[in-house]
Amino acid sequence: MSKVTKSVFLYGKPTQAKREKIKEMEYLYTDLINTYIKLLVKDKNLYLPIFLNNSKDSQIRQFEKNNRKQNGLNKLGSALGQNAIDHAIKELHNHFMRIRNYMYSLYFNKGDISNFVSSITLLNASICDLDPQKELLKNIERITNILNDIENKTVKEKYQKQLEYYNELLNMLKTHTKQEIKEMKSIIRMTFFEELTARKLPYIKDAPIQLDTRLCKIEKAQNIKADYVIRVRTLERGKWIEIPLTTSQNSKRRLKQYKNGSPTIKVLKNGLIKISIPVTKKTHTYEYEKIIGVDAGETDLIHTSENKVYGSFKDLSEKYDKTVLPKLANRSKLRALMKKYRKELKNETNEQRKERLRKKINNINKMLQGGKTLNRVLRSYNHAVQMEIARVVKEFINDIKNEKVLIVMEDLNILEFDRGRKRNRHDSNWARGELLRKLQETLRWYGKQYKEVEPAYTSQECPVCHNIDKQNRSNKHFKCTCCGYENDADYVAALNIKARAKDKEIEEIVEKYRYNKKERHKAIKELIKNRHKKYLDSAAQAQARAI
Repeated sequence: MSKVTKSVFLYGKPTQAKREKIKEMEYLYTDLINTYIKLLVKDKNLYLPIFLNNSKDSQIRQFEKNNRKQNGLNKLGSALGQNAIDHAIKELHNHFMRIRNYMYSLYFNKGDISNFVSSITLLNASICDLDPQKELLKNIERITNILNDIENKTVKEKYQKQLEYYNELLNMLKTHTKQEIKEMKSIIRMTFFEELTARKLPYIKDAPIQLDTRLCKIEKAQNIKADYVIRVRTLERGKWIEIPLTTSQNSKRRLKQYKNGSPTIKVLKNGLIKISIPVTKKTHTYEYEKIIGVDAGETDLIHTSENKVYGSFKDLSEKYDKTVLPKLANRSKLRALMKKYRKELKNETNEQRKERLRKKINNINKMLQGGKTLNRVLRSYNHAVQMEIARVVKEFINDIKNEKVLIVMEDLNILEFDRGRKRNRHDSNWARGELLRKLQETLRWYGKQYKEVEPAYTSQECPVCHNIDKQNRSNKHFKCTCCGYENDADYVAALNIKARAKDKEIEEIVEKYRYNKKERHKAIKELIKNRHKKYLDSAAQAQARAI
């Protein structure tokens, strides 16, 4: 049994006075999040709970309490203050993890120093100049105590693996002198703070207010044309405001059927308020009986390893080329022209010429600001794309919802869209990645298993002889330049993606070079070339035996 969470949305139209009260809370809440981000990053003692994304840590709670009392951060009260610091911790956690991933790419394959980045415990010990052995021993003691109280076999195995990992790190440290450990810690500490200084801290704009039972109550509406009513506590002591809410039938069903989480509230540009409520659903786990590879393409939105096709992007691509691209190109030309005039204005000395340039810049700026037609076209196009993605995903899910299946797709974290300026524009607007994200989200909701794999060379590799050649593929047609295998190009890609599900050799390469794309692709290409060579050797031997 596992759990999956999804959000449902409710909308309300408050009076202007109520809307202003919520907007004031939203402004102060956002400002408090940004204040906490600046304060937290200055306190190294809080870096470990930040790395672990543990906003409930006692140190974090005490930090929030102290600042609320001593530094005047109490305008919103304790409840919103705690929710604001939770948001700040999440933002800083993501910021720190991006730095850590970058550092891992620097020190990967550089010996044991990489362990001081891959292990959060050793990384924090380096940054805060703590004794790494003592920190590891603390974790070992903590996990040992936990294991003594656990009976569940699956949970016990998880903690045993952690214990083994910490013991391995402890043994690694024993192979180094104190001076060597000190030097490695110093290098890691210096690199981290260099990156922390060089990068901009997260800055939040218009954050939705995180509510909870202390701050709001949602009830079914009585005797009014609304589905629900939300009561929100204002900044005035003891005063609450009520706002009627409406939502879809599907959302009402989910709110009734599944466990509800704490909502967020946000004022939209059109004056409405948006309430987001997470709902949690329990799903059953299963042993899969079949594997299906999925290729997300441009012509066929989804093409499976069972040679089934779902949706097409052909009409939307044509619409993009005919209606969106020309308007974007015109806007790009205007921006380039304005940049040129600004440069001329900077170097111009003649006052009359300066005035003419200012007028031209002002006119171009007005044209760019008043691009209502382009915005309308983009909204129409993006809506059409989202509708097609939703339709295709629903159709695919309906076909597999009664099957015990493992869906294999490209890894979103390492998927890239570098196919030239015009094609990249397509990617950013029709969002091929969005299709895969929507598919993953829906698969999770229905309790279906999926696996992400490295997509490198899946569109070029022959599934029969493993020959890699760019000439193998020509648009929608695939024909191997070695063995002559011929089929639909998207179907071939889906077959290769499916094969990657159980390809341990490629998995090892991906794990080894996860943060080094060049080396990862080089190693994968070399592996596939060796497989192709073995195929050729076996084919030659079979031919010799036949003679």
